[in-house]
Parts: sequence; C-alpha cells; structure tokens
Amino acid sequence: MRNIIVSLACAAMAVWMLGSCASKEELAARRIELAKKVDTALQERNFKIDVLMMYPPRGGARNVAYGYSLEVRNDSLISYLPYFGRAYDVPYGGGKGLNFTAPVGSYQESMGKNGMRIIEVGTQNEEDRFLYRIEVFDNGQSTIDVLSQNRETISFSGEMTFD
Repeated sequence: MRNIIVSLACAAMAVWMLGSCASKEELAARRIELAKKVDTALQERNFKIDVLMMYPPRGGARNVAYGYSLEVRNDSLISYLPYFGRAYDVPYGGGKGLNFTAPVGSYQESMGKNGMRIIEVGTQNEEDRFLYRIEVFDNGQSTIDVLSQNRETISFSGEMTFD
C-alpha cells in the first residue's frame, strides 16, 4: 500500500513539473516581449524601478524593504529611496535625503554593452543637486548610482515594473 501511494505521489509530481515547464520558444518569446516593454518605457520616458538592494559606500549590501522606487514620468523624477552614508552639508534633521519629486534638468541616454541602456538624469531640489545614473538591461534588471553634491554616492539595484 505504501509503495502505491509513493508511486502515485511521484507520478503526480512528474505531471505537475512537465506541465509547468515552458519550451525554449516560449521563453524566447517572453524575453522578446519583455525587451519590447523595457524599450517602450524608456523611449516614452515613463518607467519605474522597484529597488531591491542598496549598496552604501561603507559596509555591506543591504536588502531594501518593499516600496522603495525610482520613477521617471516624462519631465519629472520621483525618488523614494533610502540613504545610508555621510552627508556633508544638509539641513538640520537630515533634510529630505533621497525622498523628493523634482523636474528633470537633463536627460541623456546611450547604449552600453550587451543591449544595456545607460540613462543619466540630472535634477535638483532646494537642498541639493543630483545625478542619477541608471543602467537598464533588456530583462528590466537595473542599477542606479546616485551622485549628490552634498552626500556620498550610493548605489541601488532593482527591476523595472510595468503597470
């Protein structure tokens, strides 16, 4: 009896695994569709990157809680990012940090290796000037380097999300 139950469980598992596997053609089609979504979002300057990891200048990498993101909407940059590092000249209490919405001052896009797109967005608010250097791959994986006039550089990694 025990052998029959184990055999049935193994057979059910095999059927489930075979049914959930995608063929090479399906995977290639998904990759192409995702690359088109990424390309469209970048061309329209309307994209959002959900941040998963942060890399402060000192110490190791840290996981980031769900909800932190960087968003570009046409001519606006919406930065909702955590910050750990040295601040050279900030308002009392720490100021806004990397949590602000500001108009895009400069926007440059170039191609990197292996289909990577490099986007440099310059902006400023009442506290500081920023340069966001964003590297986006065809699969939506992204890295963000934030260079600030009054704070140390910090990096993030995440992935593009689509509504």
